[in-house]
Amino acid sequence: MADTERKTTLFGYVKPFKPDLRVRELETYKAVYCGLCGQLGEAFGPAARLTLSYDFVFLAMLHYAVTPDARPVFERRWCFVNPYRKRLMCRPGECLAFSADTALLLLYYKLLDNMTDSKGLKRIGWGMLKPAAASAHQKAAARRPDCEALIAQTMVEQHNLERERCDSIDAACEPTAKAMAGIFTRLSPDPRQQRVLERMGYLLGRYVYLCDALDDLPGDIKTGSYNPFALRYRLNKDAGEEQLGEVYRYGKDVLYLTAGEAAKAYQLLDTGLFSSILDNVFYQGLRAGADEILLRRSPGKITAEYELPDGCTGCPAAHMQEESSHCRQSREPQNQDTDVR
Repeated sequence: MADTERKTTLFGYVKPFKPDLRVRELETYKAVYCGLCGQLGEAFGPAARLTLSYDFVFLAMLHYAVTPDARPVFERRWCFVNPYRKRLMCRPGECLAFSADTALLLLYYKLLDNMTDSKGLKRIGWGMLKPAAASAHQKAAARRPDCEALIAQTMVEQHNLERERCDSIDAACEPTAKAMAGIFTRLSPDPRQQRVLERMGYLLGRYVYLCDALDDLPGDIKTGSYNPFALRYRLNKDAGEEQLGEVYRYGKDVLYLTAGEAAKAYQLLDTGLFSSILDNVFYQGLRAGADEILLRRSPGKITAEYELPDGCTGCPAAHMQEESSHCRQSREPQNQDTDVR
């Protein structure tokens, strides 16, 4: 996250494990992705398409899944990025509109935070983007005043924690988790569904915050930016591999635990549309996303903790021991002398 504070925003960590999606599921996912891109463009202008994120695609699909009368319409439309061909897209509607509005609300506060924390030319650059972001924020806030109030409040809480240099990882996660819990409860009018969605949103907000903090840990140590992991373990520019390894091992345990609890909450949810894709996100995608960060940031320490089969390239699926069926290598017989009776 570099110089920015970790606020109530999503960063592309909540996504499916694509290698295990069926072809039709991947095409459906892409169609919703393109549909959200179109929704952003229609509602806020072409520049808003740059805010497109996997996380809000997930939010839109979950919204469809918990809304009984929601029926997405797929059609071939001209692509903004590649105007010479038509792509399968989900037609703009309320579920996509909610995700688009939420994305722009979060973007505006993130930009304000970047302006506060940046200096020199970077600050001027962020300032040049503010008028367009403010206009989009005004539109989104008018349509979603409850979400605007929720996000604004959690931004204040997060700012206070970071100003105090809070070294509690759980406390640092809380504002983001609360914001996501509040946003998720607005996906369904059903009180029972809302209780489950609130818990799920809380855990996913926590998961995203943890992922972002671990992903940006090396950069935050160099710049001195706020990072609860760096403060808890008293890390500085001279931190050695042993210290970083301890942080990433702890982070892996916390991420796996949070992803597991989110999957348990998801099991209580009544879903209709896109169930197989959402299953993939919760049962494979969350843990694969965590593994991707850990392998990228600390490859030697993380891979050393697993015994990979011969010929395995170390993809995220290889590290999901209880989900080993995801890997083709693991489905091949490993011992021809096994006594099968």
